[in-house]
Amino acid sequence: MAARIKLADIAREAGVSVTTVSFYINGKARQYKLSRQTCERIQAAIDRNDFVPNIFARALQCNRTYLIGLLVRGRINTSFWSDIVAGLEEKLAPAGFHLVLSSAHTDAAGELEALREMRRIGVDAYVVSPALDEHGNCVNFEELQKLNGTTPVVVMNSPAEGLTCVYNDESAGGRAAAEYIASTGAERIMIFEDHVGCNFGRIIAFREFFAERGAVVEEVDSPEPVIAAAKRMKVGVFCFSDFLAASLCCRALAEGVRIGEELAVVGYDDLAFLDLLSPRPATVTQCKYELGEAIGEELLRILEQGEPDTARKIVFTPKLHR
Repeated sequence: MAARIKLADIAREAGVSVTTVSFYINGKARQYKLSRQTCERIQAAIDRNDFVPNIFARALQCNRTYLIGLLVRGRINTSFWSDIVAGLEEKLAPAGFHLVLSSAHTDAAGELEALREMRRIGVDAYVVSPALDEHGNCVNFEELQKLNGTTPVVVMNSPAEGLTCVYNDESAGGRAAAEYIASTGAERIMIFEDHVGCNFGRIIAFREFFAERGAVVEEVDSPEPVIAAAKRMKVGVFCFSDFLAASLCCRALAEGVRIGEELAVVGYDDLAFLDLLSPRPATVTQCKYELGEAIGEELLRILEQGEPDTARKIVFTPKLHR
């Protein structure tokens, strides 16, 4: 195996000092008045040797790794998260930053372990989709707040008092879903969720909308009660996610229940696979790519300041997609 090329090798080949090469690599050529010819010789030596600077050595020089820790709650293999990541990279990549991803932490312990690993490798900032309790609150809020005292933390798609957060307004999304169901003339209103009694903002807002109108909202965690009711009267169902909406629609069609006429369905997230269903159910669109871009802009602004920022909120409003 060939020996790894070092900074000293590049300096020797370019005919300059190690310090000069370090200045060039760390973007300080203008500051230290390196000539164009010197920069060209260094870059030519780098290209010939396919040299990649050691990230930790670079961090010691400029006090920055150019790594951003991204912690995603749940599965990354959906268009929801991939669209957010795409927007985030769109803003960060031109500034030389790279993402270090950790996914599938859905519990408090898993999140803390991921944060410790990110801290160990020295990320410059954290973007966290936090583990939530049954009320939709950050389980590790105190730990995130403490971490933010030394390294910037941006909370992604969840509100968090005292921390910078960029998120979709769940209450507005729940109201949009409720208004749609109300417009369908459904005689029976239901919520289909993973766990009955969920207190996420979208569910609370949906309940409150119909409570204000004196209507009863039933909550179920399987398609069977919905299908049975739809065979007797028109039912309107708000599904916690598009995954649940798709499963309900497929089951209804298999049972001969007509979507739209006997069963009104609205999902949440506006994921791409809904386009494969016919008829396509309504859904609530969350801003995803735009949310990622906004997070990237916030991170660059905070890092430019050189110290943790005071808490800011950037809120997007979900819209109904019929």
